[in-house]
Amino acid sequence: MAGLALTGTPQPLALPPALQGRVRAQAVRMAAAASGVLPREAMREAVYRAIGEALAPQLGCAPAQLAVQRRAGQAPQLLRNGQVLPAWQLSISYADAMAVWACTQEGAVGIDVQGPLGDENTGIDAAGWPAVAALYLEPDAAAALTGLQRMDWQRGFAQQWARLEAQLKCAGMPLTEVHHRPPGWNAGILVADLPSDSGALALAWRASV
Repeated sequence: MAGLALTGTPQPLALPPALQGRVRAQAVRMAAAASGVLPREAMREAVYRAIGEALAPQLGCAPAQLAVQRRAGQAPQLLRNGQVLPAWQLSISYADAMAVWACTQEGAVGIDVQGPLGDENTGIDAAGWPAVAALYLEPDAAAALTGLQRMDWQRGFAQQWARLEAQLKCAGMPLTEVHHRPPGWNAGILVADLPSDSGALALAWRASV
């Protein structure tokens, strides 16, 4: 990773009262590299550093003792001195030059951020997004887009997509078409739309059973 290090500026995310004290969440905005390119692996390292610096005081250790383990198809895991901390549930998402992360010790958590889809000249039908919405969004989420036009539709779709991805991460499920999900898969999940100046941002949390 030599020469690919990025600097990230962490900022706590404003959580609704129902999640305060239960979830920790940050946005990490990356400083652009000299080349203007933001390599994903370097972004991950910047986020992992931010997680370690944020959680070390609570865990009573040095930030360098904490690490994040990433495995394909699985939620990231928090490590201390190379050992998994199973009580901590962690979720991370990336969009353009921003990353977000959330963690909890009380249940399960998922977070997702979506960058802008296009601009006022983008044809949503030509891009195929309405068809994607019909295939993947839950019926109530797809219905929320009815009647929206142009940029309003794009913003609405991005928010509904962020909500879907956050809930799937919280439930430990992969992205599938809506008819492949079992009934009640998202029961008990609390979903919050969080303020963001970089696109749509959603966080999902479910208490331990």
